[in-house]
Amino acid sequence: MVVDTIKINLTAEQRAEIKNLIIKEIDKNLYFRIEKICKYCNDEKFSKTAELINTKEKVYKICLLDSKSALIDFQEKYEKAIEEDSKGKCTTLTEKTREYIKTEYEELYKKFSGHDTAYEILKVMNVNVCPYCNRQYTFTVKKKTSIEKKIRPEFDHFFPKSNCPLLAVSIYNLVPSCGLCNKGKSNSPSEKFLYPYEESFEDKGIHFEIPNVVGNLLKQEEIVVQLEPVEIHEDLINQYNDSFKIESLYEQHSDYISELLYKNYIFNDEAIESIYSSYKELFNSPSELKQLILGNYEPDNFNQRPLSKLTKDIIQQLVQK
Repeated sequence: MVVDTIKINLTAEQRAEIKNLIIKEIDKNLYFRIEKICKYCNDEKFSKTAELINTKEKVYKICLLDSKSALIDFQEKYEKAIEEDSKGKCTTLTEKTREYIKTEYEELYKKFSGHDTAYEILKVMNVNVCPYCNRQYTFTVKKKTSIEKKIRPEFDHFFPKSNCPLLAVSIYNLVPSCGLCNKGKSNSPSEKFLYPYEESFEDKGIHFEIPNVVGNLLKQEEIVVQLEPVEIHEDLINQYNDSFKIESLYEQHSDYISELLYKNYIFNDEAIESIYSSYKELFNSPSELKQLILGNYEPDNFNQRPLSKLTKDIIQQLVQK
């Protein structure tokens, strides 16, 4: 598994539609289960913990927390409530209550993830490539045939539900991802990763680089992929390489990289102009034609095509040379 961290750019319209969907899901399927958890907490005298989820409006708010800082703040609020409720109580009761909340919310998430609402939210998000790796498609497909077929990306809990179970169905804590990335990230400390709804390698100025383009074109050297600039983002790059072996895995795409280098060499500006002159009715500019040939995408569309970040970075490197 590899993490490239592509930003999930959602419009105001998409967020509004997602909000409507999750509120309906809470009303129809989730809240009566949360009421049960709330009652248990009150019965065990964990009243401050119960207060976090004792109205629909509070549950709506939790499920729609839409920033990294808001999720962190709520996680801290949950821990503080548990800590205050635990005063004067035996450790066994506290652990039993924590485990009950965790188990019930895990079950709640399982129910939600299989409901139509989860598929509808994913369709609205329209994230067609894993935002962590930018290597695998993550289409959402729901077809009604003689047997209903459902295919969707997995949800990675950016902040693990084991640490803060009340965020188990918080929409912007759920990152649509491929199975490998979801399993690879697992329960690793979330603060060590970029939050895909707000951050990306592109934002940080981190890019892929091929050290020796000429040597690769002449097939004299094996392709090496590096994340740069190390001197500015050493800790972050090292963390991603330690956790996900990102550079090593991207080197496995050596055939794609070689093909891209040759395309760029063959379809130089002169060749592009020549082709463009014959097909002006199909393209608005020579650069549009070159984009078609090389498959170059802009950052806003990285989540629509695998390896788009890698492609853009290599092309940019070649242009600068």
